[in-house]
Amino acid sequence: MPNPKKKIAIVRAIDLRLVQAEHASCFTKLKPIYVANYNPEISFYSQKVGLKYISLPLTPSLYFDPASIIFDKPVNKSWLYFQRDRFEKVLKNIDYYQIQEPYFIYSGQTADVSKKFNRPLICAPWTSFLHPSTYIPPYSFSVRKTIRQTSLFIVRSKKAEKDYLSHFKIPDHKKVLIYHGINLKRYLPAKTKESDHVKILFAGQLTKHKGIDDLLAIFPKLVKNSKKAIELIICGGGEYEKKIRQMSQILPISFLGQVSSIDMPSVYRCCDIFCGPSKDWYSFGIKRTEEGFGLVFLEAMASGLPVVANDCGAIKEAVGDDNYLNKQGDQKALYSSLFELINNKKIGLEIGLKNRKRVEKLFDIKKQVSLEEQAILKLESSRI
Repeated sequence: MPNPKKKIAIVRAIDLRLVQAEHASCFTKLKPIYVANYNPEISFYSQKVGLKYISLPLTPSLYFDPASIIFDKPVNKSWLYFQRDRFEKVLKNIDYYQIQEPYFIYSGQTADVSKKFNRPLICAPWTSFLHPSTYIPPYSFSVRKTIRQTSLFIVRSKKAEKDYLSHFKIPDHKKVLIYHGINLKRYLPAKTKESDHVKILFAGQLTKHKGIDDLLAIFPKLVKNSKKAIELIICGGGEYEKKIRQMSQILPISFLGQVSSIDMPSVYRCCDIFCGPSKDWYSFGIKRTEEGFGLVFLEAMASGLPVVANDCGAIKEAVGDDNYLNKQGDQKALYSSLFELINNKKIGLEIGLKNRKRVEKLFDIKKQVSLEEQAILKLESSRI
């Protein structure tokens, strides 16, 4: 009788996304268990594909977010963690634990459980700069515990290793570069386009650091000067929502609001260009965030769209050399890139074909998870 598969807990407390559950469901050599806070979209998907999903309530580690004293907004609710007794009970009989960023409080909590039960901890960070949480308690405590306890770092970009993890002097044998993948069966190019006019898609938080302010600033000029009819499709929520609604009264802008991950593939397929002009985000002179990688770029590329973006974070690593990559905040360059794609359909189609091939080669979720499993199982053999 064959030995039962060992179990791996994919632990995610916050910023839950369907792609995380898709990633978990692709494990074949290990039995995946998705441990997270409740998310209805992920719950539905898990039932559909037979992924074990354990939903646990979260509790704040403090009565306030310490980083909000320094920054102007909370840090992604990263001070939350799982209720201790229930969390330990769930993880006790699981063989491996995988987390994301070291500075999440729940990551430090998972590191504690890893140490208590002597289980290997795998950390898969996206962060691609020296995050301020490295120095801000209690996040800094979580960082130190996580870095010290982690057996294997699955690095999500070369930039994450170079500009973030390198600061912690982690031995090379504990690090491996494995890009996160996306579901290529869900994100597919459109067979035909129903509309003659050119649709530009923006999908993300409606905040300055995502560059929506720059896109809105140059869009009226694009409408005026383009030879073809154009439309801007905007998906997301945030501080620019009111301005977008106002502009949509006089300009060809369709605001879709928050669109579920289930519905996003069809949105990509109805568009012609993806625009994500992200920028570094500073508070009081301290860099708070940059684009760690940007799964939206992979989704757009898998959908056969050309990409217009900025050289921010690890975006360049995601999109490669065939797309338009501009200097952050350069509205003239943003305008020129979009104008060229709008008025030259052939260029956009050629880039779109190259993008699909790039994603198939580098970011197929099943292939990438298979590489993760190999790295984890190799880790196990080294422990024997």
